[in-house]
Amino acid sequence: MMDAMRYAAHSGNKMHCLLSIISTKPEMPVISNTGISVKPGRAHHSPEKYDYLVIIGGTLKCLPRGHADDLNYITQAHQANVPVVGIGTGSFILAKKGLLNGRRASVHPFHSEEFRKRFPGVCAEEGFDFIDEGSVLTCPGGISTLTLATELIRQHAGEETAAKTSHRLSLGYDEFRTAAVSRPANLSLITDPRLRQAVMLIEQYLARPLSTAWLAHQVNLSARQLNRLFTAELGQSPRDFIRSAKLRYARWLLNNTQETITDIGLRMGFSDCAHFIRHFQNEYGCTPGFWRGQNELLNIP
Repeated sequence: MMDAMRYAAHSGNKMHCLLSIISTKPEMPVISNTGISVKPGRAHHSPEKYDYLVIIGGTLKCLPRGHADDLNYITQAHQANVPVVGIGTGSFILAKKGLLNGRRASVHPFHSEEFRKRFPGVCAEEGFDFIDEGSVLTCPGGISTLTLATELIRQHAGEETAAKTSHRLSLGYDEFRTAAVSRPANLSLITDPRLRQAVMLIEQYLARPLSTAWLAHQVNLSARQLNRLFTAELGQSPRDFIRSAKLRYARWLLNNTQETITDIGLRMGFSDCAHFIRHFQNEYGCTPGFWRGQNELLNIP
């Protein structure tokens, strides 16, 4: 990730990336689980000075060794509306601080069982390079970190800079963005790489507003072409697919959080509670209230 940002910072455009390793105790080196010692570059500043705060965890047994003030700083950054990013076991830290409660998180398959055991209130997902919920992003680590870095560069500096950065990292940009690396089975079965990328984007940005026009632009197709692809291979329009995916997430929220039905509907992008209830009933054959009530009955000891 650091290399990707370094290349983007020197790409000749207006983007300037400045990466800092920060700590409440900058005089104390941080020792990785490989034995490499890294000294933080600076102490904590006001969180608002940063565009992102990235948390990278080590081995699970080492996570409790973090400084309490560093952990509190993560909460301060989140409260200041600075997006926080959990990479690898960094997501365990975000979950422990309560920042992933009632949210989706992209977790490495190696850690997924332990993650779900520790944090049942988080919707842990496998097979996604990252999940962006706006104020909180998660990434399983490994090569997925490069995908996340490339996407952030694309968002803030454009396609050309992202492509140049990918090239300098010896990665084929288009192939890298659409490759099915450890994808969920339903994604791996999608034959058209543009459609596969579109579905990935829907899943990665599920908690954000999505439209067919935006999605088509991301995969270099017209809205009409994208509609045809979705209908031919998945049997529904992008709009219907997006709605079904959001309703699936809403169902999980009903089962696993105390959020009100109205709040869940608004969070998933429905204009009002009645709109949400109508679409939920069309999808699952019952109202959200009935679904939640049945789930609560089933979980009574």
